[in-house]
Amino acid sequence: MYRQHFWEIFKPVFFLAFLLFSGSLGFISIEGWGVIDSLYMTVITVTTVGFSEVHPLSNSGKIFTIGLILGGVFFYGLAINGFIRVFLELRFRDFMETARQSQRIKSLKKHIIICGGGRMAFTMAQEFERIRIPFVIIENNPESEMSHAPHNWPILSMDALEEESLLEANIKSARGLASVLPTDADNLFVVLSARKLNPDIRIETRISKKNSRDKMFQAGADKVVSPYEAGAIQMVRSMINPEVDDLMGIVLGKANYEFEMKITHVDENCRYLGKSIRDTDFRENGYIVIAIRFADGEMTFAPKSNFILKYGHDVFLIGPGTKKEI
Repeated sequence: MYRQHFWEIFKPVFFLAFLLFSGSLGFISIEGWGVIDSLYMTVITVTTVGFSEVHPLSNSGKIFTIGLILGGVFFYGLAINGFIRVFLELRFRDFMETARQSQRIKSLKKHIIICGGGRMAFTMAQEFERIRIPFVIIENNPESEMSHAPHNWPILSMDALEEESLLEANIKSARGLASVLPTDADNLFVVLSARKLNPDIRIETRISKKNSRDKMFQAGADKVVSPYEAGAIQMVRSMINPEVDDLMGIVLGKANYEFEMKITHVDENCRYLGKSIRDTDFRENGYIVIAIRFADGEMTFAPKSNFILKYGHDVFLIGPGTKKEI
């Protein structure tokens, strides 16, 4: 594709070089002029600037000049055609790519919207891609980390602060939104807009200043993360209990282990309703029960095998899992 475009653009350049060389050589051979005079005559003839010839022309020279003029006209046509063709082809390809991406985003369901293009957003996109969760990125800074993103990532080059951008990202059908813009003010504005457009979406955001946390919750955020606090706490835990931190790294998939954490909600249609943990197939499916959350929010950890699952319970599971779905 790019080789073809290169040839379309430089074909007139090669033809012009051929005209200048052959024209100069022709005037030297036919009229016996010097190199400078022959090159000058060739240039003013090909460019059709209208200057008079440097020396009187013979009949053979006049015929040769007519051919050179026609070659110059052909050069202009070739150049204009090449540039217009490349321009239209690139514009059409960009248009089609934008249309395909727009259609792809509109067809997304239960996806994640990432607002921002920094390192945090880039890492989130990599993780969502790894676990095969559909996502779309809103970022209009061509110098951001997202400029190095794979071509198959759906990226909207729009302003995340505009509601039109969120609507273009199909926020009505999204399951979650992560706002990781550089400033707390921008993140706050995105949280407000997202909550207005989709009251049921889960919204998570980052903060730089501690006093922004309450404002984010008031605006409608479900979870507020401070990367500095989270990083500091993780380092403290690692210093105190490095073995535990290594285990959590394995569980969270940082060491190429396919551990997974799941929550199974027990409702009237759940096949585990009224069963004890012993009678479920959690273990056969590669999971162990680490906690039960009751309908009122209370939790019990490491429940016994005879614990009866009731309506409204949330079962927290961990394990590598199997191909069989729970």
